[in-house]
Amino acid sequence: MIVDVHKYLIFGAKGEMDRFFALAQRAGFLEFIGLSHKKSLELTDEIKTIMAAIKISKRYPTHPHEAPQDIQDPVSLAAKIVELHSTIEQFREEERILTAEISRIAIFGDFSKKDLHEIERDGKRVLQFFCMKSDLARETTLPPEVIFVGTEYDLDYFVAINKEKTRYPKMIEITIEEPVGVLREKLFNLQEKLAHLETTLRHYANALPALQEGLADYLNDYHLRLVKHDVSCPLGESIFLIEAWVPATRIKALFGLLSGLDVVAERIEIEPTDQIPTCMENKGVGKMGEDLVHIYDTPAPTDKDPSSWVMVFFSVFFAMIVSDAGYGLIYLLIALFLKFKFPKLAGSGKRFIKMFIIVSCCCIAWGILTASFFGISIGPDNPFRKTSFIHALAVNKAEYHMREKDEAYHEWEQEFPAVANAQDGHDFLVKAAKTNEKGEVKYQALDEFYDNILMEFSLLMGVFHLSLGMLRYVRRNWSGLGWIIFMAGGYLAFPFIIHATTMANFLGFISKPVAEAWGMQLVYGGIGLAFVLAFFQKKWGAFHEIMNVIQVFSDVLSYLRLYALALAGMIMANTFNEMGGNMGLFGGVLIIVSGHLTNISLSTMGGVIHSLRLNFLEWYHYCWDGGGKLFNPLRLRRAK
Repeated sequence: MIVDVHKYLIFGAKGEMDRFFALAQRAGFLEFIGLSHKKSLELTDEIKTIMAAIKISKRYPTHPHEAPQDIQDPVSLAAKIVELHSTIEQFREEERILTAEISRIAIFGDFSKKDLHEIERDGKRVLQFFCMKSDLARETTLPPEVIFVGTEYDLDYFVAINKEKTRYPKMIEITIEEPVGVLREKLFNLQEKLAHLETTLRHYANALPALQEGLADYLNDYHLRLVKHDVSCPLGESIFLIEAWVPATRIKALFGLLSGLDVVAERIEIEPTDQIPTCMENKGVGKMGEDLVHIYDTPAPTDKDPSSWVMVFFSVFFAMIVSDAGYGLIYLLIALFLKFKFPKLAGSGKRFIKMFIIVSCCCIAWGILTASFFGISIGPDNPFRKTSFIHALAVNKAEYHMREKDEAYHEWEQEFPAVANAQDGHDFLVKAAKTNEKGEVKYQALDEFYDNILMEFSLLMGVFHLSLGMLRYVRRNWSGLGWIIFMAGGYLAFPFIIHATTMANFLGFISKPVAEAWGMQLVYGGIGLAFVLAFFQKKWGAFHEIMNVIQVFSDVLSYLRLYALALAGMIMANTFNEMGGNMGLFGGVLIIVSGHLTNISLSTMGGVIHSLRLNFLEWYHYCWDGGGKLFNPLRLRRAK
């Protein structure tokens, strides 16, 4: 629910200011508006240090019971963590440089720098180290004083012994400051220090909860000072003054807060330039939906809260896209595991698990209704198949064609002569089948009827979903009534154009001739009504309303993604089952398990993305303003 907010001017004795703001922060329902226009306070160094330490600590597994016992305060702890991390980063850079240097000179072996200098002094010779591209070295005749050492990658390495320093064409001289043995010893010592520092840092990182609590305390103090910083004192040091947004549901609480203070609150007019915050108050399913709503945008204060609607339709659309009871069962087991694994989880984490459970149950329910379980092929006589509503619809459709003896019936009869002797719709579906070379029976009528019904159901869901959005905002956009009629007419008339039979036809709600006649009238009548209502509301802006014909039509068709994604998932599941069945026991299990895991991952991504998309794009288009600023009162922050 989106709650109206009122604007109040709060003023009182300067001596009461600290007490008032402390109580307001504890109450947590006042969003203060700065009047002083002073430069905003920057975050303190303590807060920045603790935030940096928290960021570092989150990289390591946390075990609070192993936290250091000598913690004095969160700032000193954070400073130690930041210092340790900085030292580790510095040592890692040194490690990288040493490793690179060792790799560069390792081919020349280990030697003593002192012995090398003695050889050069006593022999009155100069030793130089070179490298050269291997392909060039093969084409070059080397001088006798140049000794080949070895090859690494595409480089050849050499040692030259001369009376004085010499340069050679196409050769690169290598300077060795320290031999590889010394460098390796340095690297070993450095790695020991690094290991010790890493262990110490991991130990301090266990105090992450203490850091988070400390950050909450410092932020609470910072936000309190920030609000006081925005106070205006028009009469010197005697009176303070500030404005605040107050939810309509908390007006009584405001005056209760002020009852023991020498502070007064007066409601004032909202200026046209004010950005009114959006105050959302939801519980249960609505609060879960609110979490989803904030993924996209914050509602405008003039919007109707879509939280519960988004949660319900997200769950339904996700279930329709996954469309498998087996996958839903896996989701439910994961959700229950998380629930018992993290029993103390609160806030958004707890709501996420509850949402996960709801969505899982929806997947199981829809999978049962559509007789889909891990993509297993279930025969038409299977009891599980007969419990599904989609099978009942397919039987009704078959019986309709049998009664009408229409064109579709004759086509099936011509392809499958046995259907002429069918006793009922179920018998029709069973007899319209073929056996392939592997001996597998393919029930073509059954599969085709299922596909058509699911496709039609997706379009009907689109019409229903969009109609609800238009009805929610019909007072703001009268033409929505016309577009609802237009969509209803399209559903009745469009099947006639493509010679299809709809659920409304074979369930006896409306005959095809009546649907055709009424459908076209509703299509044109809906467009006309939308234009007329838009003209009364928007005057000449109504001419833009006509362009919504394409918009509404394309938005309804967009809901076909529910059918398309579900069909893709079903085909992949069935394909993996068939591939696994053709392999041996070990190979078959491996293919089936890995295939279904892949399919579950893709179905989950598709379900989340497209379920949210249908809400945020198609549906919001007709019942959403958005662009709001979330109500953010002064309150005590708690460590997460």
